[in-house]
Amino acid sequence: MSQPPTVACVGLACLDHVWQVERFPPVASRTYARTYSSHGGGPAATAAVAAARLGGRAHLWASLGDDPTADFLEREFAREGVHLHALRSRAARSFVAAVLVDPAGERFIFPFRGEGLRDDPAAFDWTELAEAEVMLTDARHPNASRHALELARERGITTVGDWSDRRHWDQTELIDHLIVSEECAREVSGAGDPIAALPLLRRRSDQLVAVTLGPRGIVWDAGEGPVRTAAPAVQVIDSTGAGDAFHGAYAFAIGADREVRAAMRLASAVGALACTGPGRDALPDVATADGLAATLPHEEPA
Repeated sequence: MSQPPTVACVGLACLDHVWQVERFPPVASRTYARTYSSHGGGPAATAAVAAARLGGRAHLWASLGDDPTADFLEREFAREGVHLHALRSRAARSFVAAVLVDPAGERFIFPFRGEGLRDDPAAFDWTELAEAEVMLTDARHPNASRHALELARERGITTVGDWSDRRHWDQTELIDHLIVSEECAREVSGAGDPIAALPLLRRRSDQLVAVTLGPRGIVWDAGEGPVRTAAPAVQVIDSTGAGDAFHGAYAFAIGADREVRAAMRLASAVGALACTGPGRDALPDVATADGLAATLPHEEPA
C-alpha cells in the first residue's frame, strides 16, 4: 500500500503495575522486586500501540473511568500517536492490573476489572471506523465489540479477533482472522493438541484460525491445512503484552495487504521483540521487525 494502513482496535485499555521479582513463587512473607514500573496495558490497547510503532494509523475505542488512571492512559496514547476514542464514565474506576514478572521473564497477571465502566456502543463516535482497512477486537467490552464487528461487516472491513478465553465466543462467527491463546484453544475445543484444536475453533468455512504458542511459535490454518510459523529466539526480559503485540502487528500486516505467511512472520518477530524489554518499551519499528522476520525458517506443514 502507498499509504500506511489504518488499524481500528476495540477493547481493553488498562494500567499495568509491573514488579520484576527476584523469585516466583514466593518462599516467605516478603519477596523483593528488582524493578517496578507503571505503563499502559490491555490486549486491544497494546495492539494499537504496536500498530502505531510499525507506522500504521491506529485508533482505539475503549471504556475508561473518571480517575487519574484514565488521565495517565490518555497522555500515553497521545505520545504513542494512537487516536483514542474514550468513553469515560463518571465516578467509575478504570481497569488496572498487578503484574509479577519472574526472573525468566514469565508474567503472572492479577487484574482488577474496574468499577462502573460503561459498555454502551451508542455513546461512542464510530465515524472513523469506516476509514480502517482492518479492525481488531478483544471482546473485553462485548457490546461495543459486537457493534464494531457488525459495522465492519457492513463496510467490508477485515476483522481480527484476539481471544484469550471462551467469553463472548458467539462473536467469533463475525471474525475473519481468529487468533486465540493456547489456553483458549484448549478451553473451547477440549483438545490438548493445538493442531487438533484448529478445525474445532473454526466458525466459518472461510475463516483463518490460529493458536499462539509463545516461544513455540504459532499454528494456523487458512483453509489449506495447518501450518507452523516459528518464533524468533530472543533474550526474554518481560513477556507482558507479547501476545497483544503479535495481534497488533498481524492486523497491521493484513491491513497493509501482506499475505498471511508474511503477516505471521512479522507478527512473530514483533511478539518476540516485545519480550526483550519492559512493557511496551521494546515494541519495534517496521524495519527492525522485518529484519528479524527475515531470519525465520520457512514455514512447514504442522
